[in-house]
Amino acid sequence: MARNRFAHIMQHLHFTNNAHPKSFTDRAWKVRSVLDTLQKRFAAGYKVPPVLAFDEAIIPSRSRYNPTRQYLKDKPHKWGTKLFMTCCARTAYCLRLEVFCGKQQHIDEIGDDETTAENKSGPAAVARNIRAVLPPQQDGVFYAVVTDRFYTSVQGAIQLLARGVYSLGTILANKAGYCTEIKEKNRSRPASIPRGPTRFAVNKAVPAIAAAVWWDNKPVQFLSTGGGRNMLTCERRLRGGDKVTVPCPYMIRDYHRWMDGVDVHD
Repeated sequence: MARNRFAHIMQHLHFTNNAHPKSFTDRAWKVRSVLDTLQKRFAAGYKVPPVLAFDEAIIPSRSRYNPTRQYLKDKPHKWGTKLFMTCCARTAYCLRLEVFCGKQQHIDEIGDDETTAENKSGPAAVARNIRAVLPPQQDGVFYAVVTDRFYTSVQGAIQLLARGVYSLGTILANKAGYCTEIKEKNRSRPASIPRGPTRFAVNKAVPAIAAAVWWDNKPVQFLSTGGGRNMLTCERRLRGGDKVTVPCPYMIRDYHRWMDGVDVHD
């Protein structure tokens, strides 16, 4: 296609009414109708699985005319539109995607019936999207969601548990409500500590919530509700390339098994 032909089509290609009042407050308004259609098709084509993976993804774009452009240093493409994606943890099928339009816009769109226990954009996005994906709550039917450290919080875990959703994920040690007794001051593993030791802490008010710190090269903080706390072993690679077998909690294996559901879309 010729460049001028492409520019002519793009100039007249519109999906929504630019004069609508929401066009001034919704950064993704120009493609909002397309996103809504995709959400319906995604939901209609797949049954909600028992284990979900929630994480962020990015649509590459360096255009300064993109109102949703973000910089994510840990992604293969640093610049682009940030998405919150809810996927099947086993097949990586995308059940729902949400364009991140800024924390304030999402707060303004939340009604009285959609309150969240955590007002941070990450944990709030987990509760919001899981609620949109799951069917009405039924007795004896439970789900699980796996998140990384930016989307895990104690308040969010309690809220999900009340909805019949177990959660598992790494967590930042400075999160509100996290157990201070197992926080590690050392940012890297001392020579006196081998790989594999684990310490657990159980919430007295909500015994289903357990925190754990596992020593790898660095201390790894975990938070889970209803997850297994038994110990098993896993293989870790040394600097020289050799592999070594170290003890690890059951939740470590579950996390690495289910967390890649979103990363494959990068």
